[in-house]
Amino acid sequence: MYKVINFLAFVGCIVWLLLEPSPEPVVVLLLSVAGFFRDDIHGVIGKNIFSLTPKTRLIRNLKSAKYSFVDSEFINPRILEDLVGWASDSGNQVISINIADSNCSNRYFCDVSHERLDNGYPRVTSSYDGEWFSYQYLGVSFSGIHLVRTWSNGGGSGVFCDVLMVTLCSDSVLDYREEKSMKNDRYVVKMVGLIPLGDKFEGRVSYKMGLLNIQTDDANKSLARKRMMLVI
Repeated sequence: MYKVINFLAFVGCIVWLLLEPSPEPVVVLLLSVAGFFRDDIHGVIGKNIFSLTPKTRLIRNLKSAKYSFVDSEFINPRILEDLVGWASDSGNQVISINIADSNCSNRYFCDVSHERLDNGYPRVTSSYDGEWFSYQYLGVSFSGIHLVRTWSNGGGSGVFCDVLMVTLCSDSVLDYREEKSMKNDRYVVKMVGLIPLGDKFEGRVSYKMGLLNIQTDDANKSLARKRMMLVI
């Protein structure tokens, strides 16, 4: 909507300038051009004009994505582990990661395996230095939020469980290497919410038609002791 209004203002200034040559329409014309640059163009290097404004909407359909929670080339579980953060910390430290450059990087090196389950999507697990992290996809909301159930073990007896909510989208980044600038696309996962389930939670978690259903787990000392139903 902002772009449409800005474009109409630009056209109106041109007409105004033709009908009444004066400093006023020139000033307004420059402001409308500046508004376009502010929204769409972030800089110029040599002959290259680059924009870092995301142009692609949220990715909802995982079947067409190169990296996925459910099939093909699985998203590295350690990426989601970074988004969940440490149990000893509060707040959010890492909120978004470029999957395209991170999935097979040294930073997230690990052994990745998956097992097909009868009750839904596969469970994907990473193992590294005696620690492991698993996730299982639950589904995607009408607004494009992907819900993933996670299990985290740092080498001790605790297995910390959460429901992680993320978005997937295409983004852009400016790379400047060997005196050359270029704009490259990124496949970005962003954490938008986290529901802690507690240690060794074994209750059933499901997502269907906009409802996240978390059943009780009386066997373990878990945070989710009461049945929860959330609209997401």
